[in-house]
Amino acid sequence: MFGLFKKTSWKIDGKVLHFFRQVFGALPAEFSFLGDGLEKGLYTRFSINHAMKGNCYSIGFAPSQSDKSMTQGKDFELNNIIIKQDKQEFCLTVTVYDGLWIGFEIEKNILDFNNYQVDISSFQKSKIKSASDIKMKELVSGLTSEHFDLVSFNEFNVAGNIYYQIKDLDSGNYIAIDSRGQVLGLIHEPYKIELINKSVRQFIDDVNNKLFDFDKYVNGQNGYI
Repeated sequence: MFGLFKKTSWKIDGKVLHFFRQVFGALPAEFSFLGDGLEKGLYTRFSINHAMKGNCYSIGFAPSQSDKSMTQGKDFELNNIIIKQDKQEFCLTVTVYDGLWIGFEIEKNILDFNNYQVDISSFQKSKIKSASDIKMKELVSGLTSEHFDLVSFNEFNVAGNIYYQIKDLDSGNYIAIDSRGQVLGLIHEPYKIELINKSVRQFIDDVNNKLFDFDKYVNGQNGYI
């Protein structure tokens, strides 16, 4: 159980940034918005997606840019992007939701690629429709805040209950919402899942109005001022 909340996210910079520059730069012109977002700093982190089997990762955004970059209904996957290295081939899948790059899947750790080639000769674009994403979008519809990720909804499955991450507090601690729109703290040490607010709308309004202090909450206090 404790292993679930280990820090499992990394910044999109250096070698990672170079890797996705190569991938997005190889795609046809209609997908140039992916590279544009990368260069603007729209995409900030990638994290293991605990709710998905295999080697799946979700993408974190710069809150100040994500709302402006969204295009509703622009949802698809790019499949069969082949990364070749040392006579081996690895299939990369890129997922786009509402015009934002929200995740990817690949068997090999992207930090381990060196002297590779990107082959898009067999890549395909396919439609997606995620029920969990749609549900979460309904819960946060119309809400904006520079303090939260209200787009990617990285999932945690804890004892059969699903929680959707809206803020990474670092050190294995998160703020998440459940399917009813309640806000919960997922705390690593000591391990606990606790209710913060019964309404995500009220909570985000409180944070925007500086009525909640994240530092106090992480330090074990009631975050409400």
